[in-house]
Amino acid sequence: MERQKKVVDASVALKWFLEEDKRGDALKLRESHVFGDISILVPELIFLEILNSLRYKNVEEEFLHKVVSIITKMKLVVRRIDDHLLQRAVKISLEYDLSIYDSLYAALSEVYGCELVTDDKKLMNFPNAVSL
Repeated sequence: MERQKKVVDASVALKWFLEEDKRGDALKLRESHVFGDISILVPELIFLEILNSLRYKNVEEEFLHKVVSIITKMKLVVRRIDDHLLQRAVKISLEYDLSIYDSLYAALSEVYGCELVTDDKKLMNFPNAVSL
């Protein structure tokens, strides 16, 4: 039986590394992926978003390297950003007044027919979005 797929955006993934509201829920989601209960799908952009956000939170360089090690070993289902995904992201961005970055996660959830788990209030307006 195929595992349930969920797209996770950077607002959720950042909670894996920072003490923020709803961190426990984010960690449970990550744990479900690690133990094979679900598959977390992400666009390749997420790695840059996570690291860039952490970099500007003034964390130590050693911590950033540790995060790189963790996220690359998690076996997230990384989807390449292709023409089809970008075309959908543009349409979603204009329809829902979202950034292209956020729309990329929405497009990924649409293409794969799965939930988009987010803690971004604006992104919650997208039909596939569910709150963390």
